[in-house]
Amino acid sequence: IATRLLREKMNPLFLSADRFLVCRESDSGALVGFGQIRQLAKSNAADPARFDAPPGSGDVGQPADDDAWDDFDRAYAASAPESGLDALLPWSARYRELAQRAAVQRERRRSRVSQAETEAAPLWELASVYVGEQWRGRGVGSELVRRLCARHVQRGGARRDLYLITLEPTCGWYEGLGFSRVERQDLPPQMGLEVAAGEAVSWV
Repeated sequence: IATRLLREKMNPLFLSADRFLVCRESDSGALVGFGQIRQLAKSNAADPARFDAPPGSGDVGQPADDDAWDDFDRAYAASAPESGLDALLPWSARYRELAQRAAVQRERRRSRVSQAETEAAPLWELASVYVGEQWRGRGVGSELVRRLCARHVQRGGARRDLYLITLEPTCGWYEGLGFSRVERQDLPPQMGLEVAAGEAVSWV
């Protein structure tokens, strides 16, 4: 499978037999085509500042950082310093108080980000879709994609969390199967490695 993918200028990495759907000729057993859906990463949340933002576009750590800074500002203002420099002196009570509060906020941030990542739904990639040249144009590829997507949903996945990377000539074909183009700046950060790998292979 990896050799065939590389020959077709497709990413030959991240392959696992249990994720593949393989099609063979009924009489001879010859390989006709294959494809897989694999998990990318946790999607985290959508960006709340953007309408209909895709999964993974939100920054889990940013709300925690904002809360930490707000708490630090309140603590700084409430401490009523005699001078603005005492918070910079390690031996001052005010410095120690703010340092302790910063340590508490660091632990809160770590816990908050960890919980958000644990509860996040995963992102998935439709990948490695291949049909032998002599079988192309007969609907094999379309049926492979439909069955892969159906299996994904049956296993509890959602089409909204399913992405793919392809070359320009095949974009229209995937759009005919229900996919939509996504601008590069709108891709979830978890797709970065896959995009880089795809670009590298396409230049081979």
